[in-house]
Amino acid sequence: MLTLDPVLSHLLSAQPAALAAGDDPAGWYRAFSGQVLAPWQGRANGGADPSGRDHFAHGLLGGFVADRPAWAMVAGHQAAVRRLAWERGGLDLVPDGGIVAFCASEEGGAHPRAVHSSLRKAPDGGFRLDGQKRWATLAPSAAALLVIASVGRDGDRNRLRALCVPSDRPGIGIAPMELEGRTSTNPEVRHAIVDLTAVPVAAGEVMDGDGYTDAIKPFRTIEDLYIGAATTAYNLALARRSGWPDAAVEDLLLLLVAAGALAFGPLDEPAAHLGVAALSRATARVRADHAEHWALVDVDAAAAWRRAAAGGGVAARAKELRRQGAWARLGASPT
Repeated sequence: MLTLDPVLSHLLSAQPAALAAGDDPAGWYRAFSGQVLAPWQGRANGGADPSGRDHFAHGLLGGFVADRPAWAMVAGHQAAVRRLAWERGGLDLVPDGGIVAFCASEEGGAHPRAVHSSLRKAPDGGFRLDGQKRWATLAPSAAALLVIASVGRDGDRNRLRALCVPSDRPGIGIAPMELEGRTSTNPEVRHAIVDLTAVPVAAGEVMDGDGYTDAIKPFRTIEDLYIGAATTAYNLALARRSGWPDAAVEDLLLLLVAAGALAFGPLDEPAAHLGVAALSRATARVRADHAEHWALVDVDAAAAWRRAAAGGGVAARAKELRRQGAWARLGASPT
């Protein structure tokens, strides 16, 4: 069983050597899972930790051994997907060492009214899945897809469910998606259009809970938190390799402790959204304070960091809307 405190000690004491495993996300993640994550999980003395510590630690370890920001993002994203699958009773559907793409967005976004993909009962006792997903992160490298689909309407309400199927299941087509003129901050992380045509789905591949309130909504916060923490762990490894001052390493440690405190609680509460927003601002302040230290870092690594740090506009707006919504739920007006 992974727990946070030993992992933090590891980040501060272990040799911060990067895992170089090519330019393919699937290959790097498979190497990370086998060479880094499996030995930690081999120390298990029980089942999965109900606080979610296992998945958060998963992201930190991946960020720490990443040889570029893109792989830190992959590690955090995959840790977030696994936490969501675990909470929805579908962790056994997730392949060990395989990337899982979260497929929620369609042409009009990921709000319930925009989800037209359908999951219909089939005569064999299972289901058939039809539709199209867009902007599916890491889908070109995925071994499995976690898909949100409609099982029908209840009045004005579109009833959604989450399901997980192998990416090579008959009826699935994955086409890499260009960024339509935008420059990718992490070019190794590809997105895709996913076509779904009469895809057979077993009853056991459909997860528990509502696909919107129990999957899409919480995943946004889990993803923000886990990717941010994995990126900070990557930053910490670079800082230690490059001889940054102890105080700078301690600043990064404090950000990880704060992220862990948030990650182990319920992430659908207003306080969690406000905490994530505050952590984002604290991270920005720490990075600004550390700007001079990047002169100590290998020039290629520093350039990759600057490129990765240039993104986040869309995510920042979504996070701000969640912050405002959290204050509204508390009966206060955000400022």
